Amino acid sequence: MNKISHIIFKNRLLMLFLTLIIAIFALFIWLKIGIKIESLDFNRFKISQLYIKLDNKITLRVKNIDILPSDDKQTSQKSSLQIIHYAKWIDMLFDKIELENISIGKQKSYFIYTDNKFNLDSKKIYINAHLARQNNNLNLAINEINIKDFNTTISGYLRLNFYDDKHSFNGKFNSYELNGDINLNIDKDILSYEISNVKAPTIAQFMDALAGAISLDSEVKNWIYGYIVASDYRLEILRGEFNLKSNDPLISKIYGKASANMPVVKFHPNAPAATANSVIITFENSNLIFDIKEPVYQDQIADIGLSINNLDKNSNLILDISTKSLYNSSINDILKAYDIGIPILQDSGSLDTKLHLDIDLDSSNLKADGEFILDDSVIDIAGAKFSSKHAKIILKDNKITIQDAHIQNDIFDSNFTALIDTNSKVAQFNTKFNSLKIPNLLDIKDLDDNITLEFASDTIISSKALGYSINLNQPIKIDIPSISPLKPYSKLINDLNITKANISITTDDFSNITARASDVNFNLPIINKKDESYTKDNFTIQISDVIDIKSDSGVINATIINDEINLFLNSAKISIDSKAAKSSLDTNINFIANNTAINATNINKSVLFEHFSGSKRKDEFRFDGEFDGGYISLTEGKDILKARGNGISAQTVNDILDFNSFSEGIFGIKLIGKSSKNFKADLELQNTYLKDYIIYQQLLTFLNSVPSLLIFKVPDFNTKGFSVKNGNIRIQRVDDNLTIHAIDIEGASADIVGSGSINLKDNSLDITLELKLLKDASTIIDKIPLVNHILLGKDKSISTIIAIKGTIDEPDIQTQVINDVLKTPFNIIKNTLTLPFVIFE
Repeated sequence: MNKISHIIFKNRLLMLFLTLIIAIFALFIWLKIGIKIESLDFNRFKISQLYIKLDNKITLRVKNIDILPSDDKQTSQKSSLQIIHYAKWIDMLFDKIELENISIGKQKSYFIYTDNKFNLDSKKIYINAHLARQNNNLNLAINEINIKDFNTTISGYLRLNFYDDKHSFNGKFNSYELNGDINLNIDKDILSYEISNVKAPTIAQFMDALAGAISLDSEVKNWIYGYIVASDYRLEILRGEFNLKSNDPLISKIYGKASANMPVVKFHPNAPAATANSVIITFENSNLIFDIKEPVYQDQIADIGLSINNLDKNSNLILDISTKSLYNSSINDILKAYDIGIPILQDSGSLDTKLHLDIDLDSSNLKADGEFILDDSVIDIAGAKFSSKHAKIILKDNKITIQDAHIQNDIFDSNFTALIDTNSKVAQFNTKFNSLKIPNLLDIKDLDDNITLEFASDTIISSKALGYSINLNQPIKIDIPSISPLKPYSKLINDLNITKANISITTDDFSNITARASDVNFNLPIINKKDESYTKDNFTIQISDVIDIKSDSGVINATIINDEINLFLNSAKISIDSKAAKSSLDTNINFIANNTAINATNINKSVLFEHFSGSKRKDEFRFDGEFDGGYISLTEGKDILKARGNGISAQTVNDILDFNSFSEGIFGIKLIGKSSKNFKADLELQNTYLKDYIIYQQLLTFLNSVPSLLIFKVPDFNTKGFSVKNGNIRIQRVDDNLTIHAIDIEGASADIVGSGSINLKDNSLDITLELKLLKDASTIIDKIPLVNHILLGKDKSISTIIAIKGTIDEPDIQTQVINDVLKTPFNIIKNTLTLPFVIFE
């Protein structure tokens, strides 16, 4: 039984073998004849109009091949390249292959192989190559590979080694503006590449395509091309590796070196550009390094270092700039582009700049370090111009430290240190004001102050010591809520005795200033015409080369020019100490007043002037005033004193002389000398009464007590006073000695002439008067005593001599002794009539 079974099994094998031989032979005969199949339908693809025939090798034609696309999106480049292995079978088995329409999803392509040449054309790639076998290797002469999406054409020679799975390609490529050499090597799963000898006038289109193809970070792409644009480019070498199995570009293995001529380098789209002779770009260890040769930034030679580090992960850009360029908008715009705002610019001078920026390209976070050393410069702080001898500015991230700094302008000179926070936009200055001076307003020296600068929107400076705040945005505005902190430093505030004020100042450049002083309280020796208290007003002040001050009330206005005050008063009353006024003010003053009274507090007398004007200088005082139809002019200076007046009322003369000596009438005065203790003067009298004076009262008493003098009890001598039609009194003072050269008074019926002296130190008197009666002598001659009277002149006038001794307070009056009777009248009259009236020539 076993033998039978064994024989049957052997017969079955033989039959199977014979069947297989017959089938193969039949297939061979069929292939030799040629097979046509209308359609085949498999699980993932369909074939229609298939034709296959065997001669020496197989001929294959297919009209349509429909392949369902794979759902596996993780297909590696390694698996995609497995098709290379099929190339050896194509060469061995096929004489001709023609796949007319290959559809993979919506993508269409065709493939033709004949005479060891093949063409593949699809949406993304076109290949034209020639196969050549060499032992275990298969070589492909690549006439053209066109990668359509990347506009790249490759030609060269491909060697395929299927024995140890090592392949290589050597050739050339052309992509957009680029062309050069390319070498590829595949060793198992690793693709090694090397690109060299690339030249191009621009790489704009290539970089746009590359960025889209490999999802290159936009900031990295901009730094390779965008922020840096050159006239021509050269890629010396680019080599690296690619893991075909894991699709890993192995960035750490990439090395590249390129150069560009005459580049224009922008550090930020919103920042100014630098130029250079050339730039060498090196990519190594995942870092992109830019070596910029002979850079020029803002017309200044600069050292610029630029690199992008860690391109494989957590990329950051490093920018280093060293330059002597001014710290103007060029440097500031770089910082501002990265949200670092420093409210400082430099218009002139020297600057040594070192700036380091570290920018996280993923988060855009910035770390900044910088050092700026300036000397002898003009700087702009938020629009205001200042001079600076020196300053050191240190930038650390968002903190700026200013050390050993000096700034000054026409108003102040100061040294300071500062800390600026660019996040909060607040700066703190520890300041030493060497001087702070606003002419005629402030004079500060050696003041320590803490100043705050805010520049979030408006730029505002505020002072702790002086209490002011300054808004530096144009126009510049200064607010001084209280003048109390300023009073120790303002002579003007103290001279005017201002106790309270709120001041607002507006200016564009600190040279032309508009100020508004509100709620000004003061204690000036000025009251208005109605004798109401004048202690409060508001003022508008314009300060340029000229300081112009206007009060809202109109009582007082002023201009100040070159330390000289021009004062304008209206309907006011000025209370002054006439003695102190000459010495208390050092400022030069010009003054004009209307409807204004001057009150001399030391003698408690006031004079109302319709108008007066004058000036006060260091060594000179001038005054011209008009009142009651008259005027008075006064000049007092070093070794000179002049006065002239006319039309002066009796009341005014009484007020000036501080005694009630005259009633009614008008007066004139002429005076010249060196000082108030050394002068000559002439006082003119007209239509007045001499009265109410101790000497006059004593004279009346004396006349009444001597019977022989009763003749002089004429209407000119009465209780109303001595009637004066015209008169002159001519005096001279030397120190305390007042000499009366002549008294010549014409009364209605009597005259008085005389001379004498007064010692002002002890008030002693030595005056001789001649009283002349002008009536007709024939009616009264029998009444005249012969001893004490004498008949004179053609008019037969009668006179008597009166001697006044003693003091002003206790005068002693008596007639002349007999031996002087004959000569004294003649001498008195002679002196009176011959005294030269030339004191003002």
